[in-house]
Amino acid sequence: MPRPKQTEEEREAMRERILDAAHELLLEQGLDALSTRVIADRLGVSHMVLYTYFENHEALAQALRARLREERGASRAEALRQAEAGDVAAVMRESLMRYVTMAKEHPKMYTFMWVQPISLDPACHEPHRPYQGNVRYLAQLAQLGMERGVFVSRDPTLAAATAFAIIHAPSLFYYNGRLTDENLRDLMSAEALEAAMGYLMRET
Repeated sequence: MPRPKQTEEEREAMRERILDAAHELLLEQGLDALSTRVIADRLGVSHMVLYTYFENHEALAQALRARLREERGASRAEALRQAEAGDVAAVMRESLMRYVTMAKEHPKMYTFMWVQPISLDPACHEPHRPYQGNVRYLAQLAQLGMERGVFVSRDPTLAAATAFAIIHAPSLFYYNGRLTDENLRDLMSAEALEAAMGYLMRET
């Protein structure tokens, strides 16, 4: 007996459940875990069920990337609104701190994003996009802080890229194996945050 036809709302709800499971696996285990079978196991369904909602694995991956871009864009837009209405330095500090938090809470995802070498596969389109997007966002905050006289006046993109490099250094050293002491990494990350903010801020 055929299963009852799903409503559009039910189909959309299941698509979201699949994307939720894929995102959880990405954070927990990294990109290599994103197979249809592993996602299906997480949901407790046959892996063939996933093809009812996504044409293939690449379509699922594209949907997940689109969702993450949308969420990231909304989060950054809200942060920029908060910076425009309030304390731009506090928003910058919080934004830089998110990279430290991500490295500690989601090491697999952090390693994939920032530690592993960029793929030389021709199918890997615009591999520098994550870096450019992050620096572009931080540059917007830097520009706002400079216009208000809170940050030292300099090229906003250079300032953003430098702060970005400072805050990532301890985590990069830790996850590429050069630094093995987790406690020292955390102490260095705290110092790096202060160093990055000190670099940006105008003395008062």
